Amino acid sequence: MGSVVPGPLAEWNRVPALAVVFGIASVPWTYGFVAGLEIPLWPSFIASATFFAAGSGIDALVRGYASNLAGILYAAATLAIVDGLFGGGVLAFSLVVGGFMFLASLHETVPLLSFTPGAFFGYATMFSVEAAEATAFGVAGLPGETLAAVVSMLFGAVIGLGADELSSRLAPDQNL
Repeated sequence: MGSVVPGPLAEWNRVPALAVVFGIASVPWTYGFVAGLEIPLWPSFIASATFFAAGSGIDALVRGYASNLAGILYAAATLAIVDGLFGGGVLAFSLVVGGFMFLASLHETVPLLSFTPGAFFGYATMFSVEAAEATAFGVAGLPGETLAAVVSMLFGAVIGLGADELSSRLAPDQNL
């Protein structure tokens, strides 16, 4: 099957096609997040990368984002448990992190969450959002930070799917 793009672009493969799509999409993507949505940008890029690392198509979107979401929720729970139940401290933090990382490592056994690295990406992303005190939609504190990570990563996963679909149309006979 030939490319839907006539002329010299018909010989493209997926690498330059995806580069062009991401290069162009990143301009309104960044502007929209920073000037419009006022939610953190970097989680969306992490989620988009998660999408591509998980494969492609709807399956990668679902498994990648579900894993990111689990990681975000684990990190939010870690912060709530350590601060709320244990009053903070390195030992309490270390023990709770260990417990949630144990759970995240078992994701391979759950089809919906089976892209295990996605949980680690979501976990780390949530800690970065919390450290930056980035919130969303006027919701303060840990709930706002969690919401910011959840929404930003969801947008990023969907943008990843869109970039995958568009680059596939530009170079339909090629795989990354």
